Amino acid sequence: MKRRRFFRLAALSTSILMLSGCVVSSNVQQIDRLESVGENPRIVMMPPDVKYYLLTASGVPEPNVEWTTAARENFRAAMTDYAASIGTDLVFVGSDSLSEDEIRYEALHSAVGSSLLNHHFGMMKLPSKNGKFDWSLGPDIASIGEDHDADYALFVYYRDYQASGGRVALAVLAAAVGAGVATGSEHGFASLVDLKSGDIVWFNVVNAGAGELRNKDGAVTAVRTLFKDIPTSRVRDAQQ
Repeated sequence: MKRRRFFRLAALSTSILMLSGCVVSSNVQQIDRLESVGENPRIVMMPPDVKYYLLTASGVPEPNVEWTTAARENFRAAMTDYAASIGTDLVFVGSDSLSEDEIRYEALHSAVGSSLLNHHFGMMKLPSKNGKFDWSLGPDIASIGEDHDADYALFVYYRDYQASGGRVALAVLAAAVGAGVATGSEHGFASLVDLKSGDIVWFNVVNAGAGELRNKDGAVTAVRTLFKDIPTSRVRDAQQ
């Protein structure tokens, strides 16, 4: 009996961990190609709002600075390579050199992105939108384009909650009696904003299994998943 119970719990544990590996990705694209009055479209990459947490046995998320720092560094390296591979002129804005306007738009993007998840991709549709993708950060964002001589801005929001050993053990025990306990989650979204109008012209949302930003190979996978089908200045087959 004990032996059978052990294998049953082991199987439940495996199932719980496997469920977190399924990638869910959805995007909306308003333009087919990037355009610019200059020779090549330029995108300014705002500091990615990436954060990692440890989910304790009691379910309390604790910020993990070491994981977050590694994730941000790996993200930047992977994004640099990815931008080069699709022929995009990308310039990064450092988090320590943000202007007041840029800080405000970072916060605004998080708020608008969350609204998009609820009211465009979620069940809480807005009657005023009538099913259309009509979202913007406002025309005043043109000042960022002027400051960086850029045509578009790219914003990223990413959260990862890693279960502690105690949390996984609790989930296994709960599953054995038919109850459910969350063992962590992973989600993020990215927006490409036209700096002339402030309109969001491309938006992608990802959930579990997008990629592990804490290691370099995982960051490459995460970047390719998060920016799948993002418009470029050339034919899309470069991203396939």
